[in-house]
Amino acid sequence: MALDRNYYLGYTLSGGYRIERFVGSGAFAYVYYASAPNRLGCAAVKIQYNLVADARIRFSREIKVLKEIPPNDYLVKYYADGVTPEGYPYLIMEFVDGMTLKEALKRRKVWPIEESCELILQLCDAFGGLHQLGVVHRDVKPDNIMLTRNHQVKLMDLGLIKDAQGLCKLLESEDIMEGKDFADNLDKGVLAGTPEYMAPEQFSDPSLADESQSKTDTWTDVYSLGLIFYEMLVGKKLFVFNPPVNAPQSEFAKALLAFLTMRTQQRDEEIIPPPNIPFQLWTVIARALHADPTLRQRNASEFAEDLHRFMLTGEGVVEQDSDKTSAIDLSRFSDVLRKDAGSNNGIAMDARSGNPELYASSQQGFQQPMNSQGLPMQGVSGLPNIPGTPGYVAPYEEEESDGNFWLWIILIILLVIVAGGLIVMLLYFE
Repeated sequence: MALDRNYYLGYTLSGGYRIERFVGSGAFAYVYYASAPNRLGCAAVKIQYNLVADARIRFSREIKVLKEIPPNDYLVKYYADGVTPEGYPYLIMEFVDGMTLKEALKRRKVWPIEESCELILQLCDAFGGLHQLGVVHRDVKPDNIMLTRNHQVKLMDLGLIKDAQGLCKLLESEDIMEGKDFADNLDKGVLAGTPEYMAPEQFSDPSLADESQSKTDTWTDVYSLGLIFYEMLVGKKLFVFNPPVNAPQSEFAKALLAFLTMRTQQRDEEIIPPPNIPFQLWTVIARALHADPTLRQRNASEFAEDLHRFMLTGEGVVEQDSDKTSAIDLSRFSDVLRKDAGSNNGIAMDARSGNPELYASSQQGFQQPMNSQGLPMQGVSGLPNIPGTPGYVAPYEEEESDGNFWLWIILIILLVIVAGGLIVMLLYFE
């Protein structure tokens, strides 16, 4: 049957949760306020009304992840789950008393820098357990962020999560997690998320024939965090999608296609730094907004590290850090990288450490510096120590003797003689 949103009003679920009132709805589920007088006082109940196979799997994924990740003060807490007698799955979780960030942004367009930084840091903490599990939220937007009366963030709605790194699938295969909810790819050809807050890879990944080539990962949530940060500080969205009102589906599709085309063609240098954001803080945000996900902070924890550093020291992000090996063009080393460990060039096994290190001879067009023992010096692990590359260590060279050494000695002696003579004359005339 098609579930009426008022059907379960007054109904008491297992555990004593009594559904009191309707709160809102999404694409697949209704949300209610419920009382639990013998336990927690109140709770939020999410009942899935759309029972198509994909929707049921996504709902089960949300429940499973909320149950498995460690408790987090900035993520809604899991209480219980089950199925109604009519066959509708439900999730019982923490009820957040407050307003969404979307509502808060309507009341105050531009937020102070310090307050914005503190809120984003809370959001970064909210992703801790998710990103450690390799799970991406994929629908990070002001609508899914609650602000409590105590000014605390609560991240909600994990309905579009993605097991980006395959850890959940692995845990299921080893029977550490029950069921097989993460076994199938539900995202092929599916645009999952809210366009104005999605990362570029979320637009292109659905068309991939090979899921293993997908770029959607924890850095995708970082991009969305960067967009929200920008909106709080500037007072407007960086990317605005305005589909025609009450237009036929074909017109909406055209508007969406135009927006997606614009977003996928957006270049980093086309995003202009806002004048009211300090440059050092802008470098933190700009890093999160790179079109190339490999240039962003890898996860929310790394984003928080950059933001903490700015707040404590005023320092921003230095692009192309020395540990960013992705910024190095290795094509010039192609003839060096050989698999024969016995070769004088290429990849060799260092018998002292057991770690593969790169070595190169002067035959490759550059001279590998040697240390005092006559062994090749190493820069960044995995790279030859070549001048101009990150981690380059200059070889020790003895300083050349100064040709004027004896001249300096003679001048010093003369100065001592003159000074002594002056002292003698002063004593004599006294």
